[in-house]
Amino acid sequence: MSEISIILAFYLFVKVSLDLSQIYTVRYASVDIDSIKLLEINQDDDKISRQYNIAKLNISIIKNITYVAWIYIILEGGLAMELNEYFNSGNFNTSLSNLFVILSLYLMISLNMLMFSFYSSFVIEEKYGFNTSTKLLFFKDNIISLVLSMLVISIVSLLFFYLFSFRDLWWLLMSFAVLFLIIMSIFIYPTYISPLFNKFQNLDDKAIKNKIEDLSIKTNFPINNLYVMDKSKRSKHPNAYFTGFKNNRRIVFFDTLLELLTPDEVKAVLAHEIGHYKHNHIIKSLILSTSVIFIGLFLLSSLVNSIAYLDILNLPFNVSSQLIALIFTYQIAIFFIDPVFSSLSRKNEYEADLYAAHQVDKKYLISSLTKLYKSNLSFLVPNKLYALFYYSHPTVIERINRLRSNDERF
Repeated sequence: MSEISIILAFYLFVKVSLDLSQIYTVRYASVDIDSIKLLEINQDDDKISRQYNIAKLNISIIKNITYVAWIYIILEGGLAMELNEYFNSGNFNTSLSNLFVILSLYLMISLNMLMFSFYSSFVIEEKYGFNTSTKLLFFKDNIISLVLSMLVISIVSLLFFYLFSFRDLWWLLMSFAVLFLIIMSIFIYPTYISPLFNKFQNLDDKAIKNKIEDLSIKTNFPINNLYVMDKSKRSKHPNAYFTGFKNNRRIVFFDTLLELLTPDEVKAVLAHEIGHYKHNHIIKSLILSTSVIFIGLFLLSSLVNSIAYLDILNLPFNVSSQLIALIFTYQIAIFFIDPVFSSLSRKNEYEADLYAAHQVDKKYLISSLTKLYKSNLSFLVPNKLYALFYYSHPTVIERINRLRSNDERF
């Protein structure tokens, strides 16, 4: 058994084991009576939530197997090697040949993974009453996403090819380049990319605006860029998010959220989002991700520079292969340190909840959490190991119990 096969088998084993553990927990774990009373759950609610989550996990397993099979074909199966030979035999310059290899592989995998997105939207989400998208809109969204992704990949790849000529410093230069692109995306995405998919309108509900103005004064947080996004064209899932810095920052409510919550509950959700800003969670996350990029590229640079490592991956020694090796290794490594990031994210959510509880009556925060839980068919008692890897938010019961405990030492 080759080294590639061993690495991929272990990676797939862990991912499938986590999904199977979660399926077992969702199917058999009991929900305590206090939680049932707190959230006003009946047997039908519980049954539907279990079925929905198991359906998503089943497709996740098949998707993971398919994806790892593609990686196996690309590396051990020699697909990357054959594409290198094909494009290098054409009348292209070296950079274009290498770029075509990267784009071809990305396109193959993306188109293959599209069927899972289609199934999730038009079978699973449709069955449980969440999907509101049309097939035409689905394919339009995915075509735009694919074009944008290939444009970004082209820019990053060509940048990598150029910077790699600085043999000992390429990892440092590439780290700065990636950081610059991340910062640029924070400013560009809300204004130029998001509107390609959704319409954004200024929030004009007077009852909600009055609540928000009170909150703005109380928190000394100028709130000018409040938008409502037409999420209902695609899904019934409710949410809200905060993005940007300074004058570019904006808070976006899904229209599905505003239909679900009262003005006081919307105010509580907004207070939570302001809490993220007041605790500098966006800045901290940017610093953390930047540190991971710098350290990760430094640690992986010697591997990517190694002919022996590329031989193990069954790749020829050129820049496209080195980029493939970098992405492959980084993806495997980052998966196993994800629990650290998930843990920090959960801590951030507790901090934002505490901040919100100081600004609004926490009963509205609790009621909003309850409604969001029920509207998303979330499961209350996840497998602990699965949650360690995948849960960026505490469960609704954990958040409500923390709010009710009056324990502010998060």
